[in-house]
Amino acid sequence: MSGKIDYQIEKYAFTEAGETPRMAEQWRGVLDECRQLKAGAEERLRIALLNIDYVTSFELPFRLLLTRSPQLIAGLREEFQIKQKNVLFNGKRFGCVYTLKTDINAIPDEFQYRLVTRIRREDAAGTTAAPFQHIAKEVKAPRERLKQALEAGLEVTALDGLFWFGIQRIAADVQRLRKSGMVIATAEVEVFDNLTGSTRRVPVYHRPAP
Repeated sequence: MSGKIDYQIEKYAFTEAGETPRMAEQWRGVLDECRQLKAGAEERLRIALLNIDYVTSFELPFRLLLTRSPQLIAGLREEFQIKQKNVLFNGKRFGCVYTLKTDINAIPDEFQYRLVTRIRREDAAGTTAAPFQHIAKEVKAPRERLKQALEAGLEVTALDGLFWFGIQRIAADVQRLRKSGMVIATAEVEVFDNLTGSTRRVPVYHRPAP
């Protein structure tokens, strides 16, 4: 895939039901610093760990647009003494909380997240957000959304999966689809988003021509 994909985020409200004013202010500060520095993925995670009381595995992809959160956490364990706690998200999904603080007892055991977005997508081929939005409305299961997008001939980036399909670890879903017999090619594409203010390369997946 050639060219560049531009994600213009006009509305992006990611909230947690029990979020305190302190945590909300911490996240605002982190995002401002990330934009000012045009920070890369690892640096965005580092800034968050240093400035927020705790972060969760569910929110990291959505708040910082990280597409490889587990690997990034693992890469920082030699630099930081990262403590973690197992928790429940939205009443059905298990995950972790990460913190540099010594006491994790005050961290909640459950989190309830909500995401509301309005995002414009532009690429060299003229593909907009519309086909992704249509699939998201018609199909409930995230992996099935990805399957239908690929079968429709769409080239799906990790950010497409995150924004419209609710997929946090697209590589894992791609691997499961491959095991089921679906042929999927992988490449990289340059993307820009105005939430982080950064340009970088991310994975993009598509069905190869027969």
